[in-house]
Amino acid sequence: MFYEYDLIIIGAGPAGLTAAIYARRALLKTLILEKTLPGGKLNKTEDVDNYPGFTSIKGPELATKMTEHAKYYEIDWEQGEVTKVEKKNKRFIVKTNEANIFNSKAIIIASGAIENKLKIKGEEELTNLGVSYCAICDGFLFREKVVVVVGGGYSALETVLYMSNIASKVYLVHRRTDFRAGKEIVEKVKNNSKIVIFSNSILDEIVGNQKVEKVIISNLISNEISELSTDAVFPCIGLSPLSNFTHELGICDQQNYIFIRDDCSTLVPGLFAAGDVARNNENKIKQIVTATAEGAIAAQSVIKYLENF
Repeated sequence: MFYEYDLIIIGAGPAGLTAAIYARRALLKTLILEKTLPGGKLNKTEDVDNYPGFTSIKGPELATKMTEHAKYYEIDWEQGEVTKVEKKNKRFIVKTNEANIFNSKAIIIASGAIENKLKIKGEEELTNLGVSYCAICDGFLFREKVVVVVGGGYSALETVLYMSNIASKVYLVHRRTDFRAGKEIVEKVKNNSKIVIFSNSILDEIVGNQKVEKVIISNLISNEISELSTDAVFPCIGLSPLSNFTHELGICDQQNYIFIRDDCSTLVPGLFAAGDVARNNENKIKQIVTATAEGAIAAQSVIKYLENF
């Protein structure tokens, strides 16, 4: 089947849903393509305590509210995984795994990113039950508790320092001796009395019944096995952007994030990106509020672009 639109939005997380609201309010004929549940990673978040307007709200509930808001504007919606995006004669062709072909004047890619997993026993079973991939989102739930952070880059060290202000003790588990971060932040971590570092170590297992209770750690040099009682585990070993269908367009950086300018435009005219799949620097903050902001900016940029189409 073949369909034509002013704008196609790939992804229905906070960035995509916000972009859709702004686009429809400008009367653009708009389609959202989403392969899973609308709301993106909100559906994996237990409590959201830092989104303006809600002192506390469940992630799936916020996802539902955002989705209902977008659907109020009678946006076309298709479920399916995008397999390819190409541009021909100023228009974009979007293909999905359902063998549908969609045509549009502009595209906003808001497909998000997925957290790299530890891939160990207990991780999947205890996700949202003490295993969290966002300390800023969930850290407050573990105030005065003992937590474990896994990783050795900036995100892990920033998480450790953040949680040291909330938790009673923070264990940092890193598979190497050296950290992949600047000296200043490394020194802050090493000099913090609340932080205990397990270098040259990996998590073998997360253990718990209905919630995280302890972790099993092994030292890669001595082979010593340790058990640590803990209330939470924060894996911080990076994200993988969901941008594989764009790689032929040459718009991604070395880590496959879509490179965007301040107006959320990419290197391809008419193609915009927002949310976790996109960045213009490696220090971008990945939060719901920044995703919605970029969704609004991307939609406004599309509106401006189509004025001269």
